[in-house]
Order: sequence, then structure tokens, then C-alpha cells
Amino acid sequence: MQITGFVRRLSYSPVVGAGIRRLGLRRVMQRAYAALQGNPASVELSLHGITAVFSVRTPHELRCVEGAWFSENAMLAKVVSSLHAGDVFLDVGSNLGLFTIFAAKRVGTDGVVLAFEPETNAYERLLENIRVNRLSNIRPHKMALSQKTGICHLALGDPEAVSQSAHLCDDGCDTEVVECAAFDSLVANINTPVPRVVKMDIEGHEYAALQGMRGALSSPHCTSLFCEIHPRALPTGVAVQEVIGLIQSFGFHVLSRNERFEELHIVATKGPAEPSREELKKTRC
Repeated sequence: MQITGFVRRLSYSPVVGAGIRRLGLRRVMQRAYAALQGNPASVELSLHGITAVFSVRTPHELRCVEGAWFSENAMLAKVVSSLHAGDVFLDVGSNLGLFTIFAAKRVGTDGVVLAFEPETNAYERLLENIRVNRLSNIRPHKMALSQKTGICHLALGDPEAVSQSAHLCDDGCDTEVVECAAFDSLVANINTPVPRVVKMDIEGHEYAALQGMRGALSSPHCTSLFCEIHPRALPTGVAVQEVIGLIQSFGFHVLSRNERFEELHIVATKGPAEPSREELKKTRC
């Protein structure tokens, strides 16, 4: 018996997920869900005429791929629509590669995708998904982007959770030691190209990472930024408006701010700013 689309979406509801966690049934339900799906070895997803394949070697990986698909679909559609053949795309916080794979197919063999993912398990899934899609235009980096280059500590999220929540933190918590770098230093030292489109989802470290790519983001070649802001995970003393102000200081106009659960999705471009309501009223008068 196949699970219907409605039941599949319902199973990813935060309320349903919280209830399953409280009952201690997460692993049991993951196995049951995979069995109803026929225990597939991979999942095929399509968007804007692009088809991508994602490896799902375990029931947990199946849930991770589908969970990312349902939660990120709206932003993914916007990112893919903004890309053209030959573009350079930067995916900061690639995770298992949902944005990376679709972007690589969108920009084609003349384009480049730069994928940064510091967490070991997620990075291995990213590499596997690059392999199964037979893509050669992706440059994967097991590295975190930050304000400076060095060694960072990555706090690992719940290994059984569908959503991935690994994030950079201070020393002293349950961490994985990872390499970090300011993106501008990579542009200057290892011939990394400046991207035209950037997507960033790094669980509260976005303020530091943005500062470390000030040069690239200020470049006229970089024209679109899709950034998730995690207000509760921002450093002490840093407010959401400061992150948005930093984005604007690079020459971007913030076109939309959409709240999703505890996150804020920012879409910004360097195109003409949209007129305000007051300006529209004056025009009509």
C-alpha cells in the first residue's frame, strides 16, 4: 500500500512529529513508513522540469529527504527560478544536497555549484547524491563558512530527527571539530569564483558567515541572496534587523520576509527596489 500525498504531508507535521517523539515511537514509525513506501533505495523528485534522485539507504534517510522536500520546497522553487545556464551558485549549509543537486542541473555543465557542508554524516550524503546524479559541476567542501578562517566546533543535532540542526557553537558542548573559513579568503586564495546566486541556511551562524563574505556579496556579479535567519540561534546582542541591515549594506534590496515556524526566510536581490505602499499611493494620486 502506497502512502497518499495528503498522508505523507501530514506525517511531517510538527505537531504529529512532537507526539511521536513524546511516545518514544520515532524509530518504529520511521521503519513502518519506509515499509509502506516499499523501502525504496532512492527517491526521485521533480521541480520546474528538473528531476533529481536522492539516496535513501535507511528509513531515517527517507524521512530526511522527504522532510527537506516538504519544508524547503517553496524556497527551492524560488532559487531554481533565479538560476540560469552557466551561473555560479553558492549553497551555504548544503546538508544532503537538495538545493545543490537541483541547482547543478539548472546551471548545466557551463555552470558551477559551490557546496559547503561541515557535518560529517550530511557531507557523506551530499557526496552520495552528487554521485547518483552523475554531476561533475559541483565543488563540495567539508567546511563551515564564518567570519574568519580556522577551527570551529559544530554542535551536533538530534541524530534521529528529520530536520538537521547541527550548528556552530562555543567549545564545551557535544561537538565535532570542523574547518571554517571566510568565503572572501577562498575567493582570494584558491580561485573560488564569486557566485551570482547564494542560498544560506546555517542555523544561527548567518551573521558571521555574511560578514566573512562581504567582498563577494558586495560584488556586482552577485545579484540574488536567499537567506534563512534563525532568531533564537543568533549570537547574544545580534537582532534580526541587524542581519537584514548587513544584507542591505551589500547593495541588496529585501524583496520578501516570510516567517516559517521559528525561522525567517529572506529573499534579496540587487534589482530595482519595489515601490513602497506610500509611493504607490502617491503615484495613484
